[in-house]
Amino acid sequence: MKILIVENEIYLAQSIASKLMEIGHLCEINTNIKDALKDEKYDAVLLSTNISGQNFYPVIEKHRNSIIVLMISYISNDTVTNPIKAGACDYIQKPFMIEELIRKLQHLNDFKNLKKENETYKEYVSNL
Repeated sequence: MKILIVENEIYLAQSIASKLMEIGHLCEINTNIKDALKDEKYDAVLLSTNISGQNFYPVIEKHRNSIIVLMISYISNDTVTNPIKAGACDYIQKPFMIEELIRKLQHLNDFKNLKKENETYKEYVSNL
């Protein structure tokens, strides 16, 4: 998968990218929201909700067709509920184990693929 990591704590972002690249993913790191709004497509976006003073909702909107996992410091309406309503898929609370993040990404990717496959079958059956 091609993964965008939007995190202002560069050490954390590099650590996540390193682990994900070890298992075959391509990763790009952005430390601010402006850079995350480039015209590139990603299979997944890991989005920190505590990038100070920056609104992260445009990233959710821009990458709506990607798997978006919020990396949060605490659970609240502003960090979880509202972003998920806006289009994010899931969240993981910092600090987290990288294996849990990998499991979430794989699960969400499988779900997305199965959903697409199910829609294809439904379309096929309705055309019969």
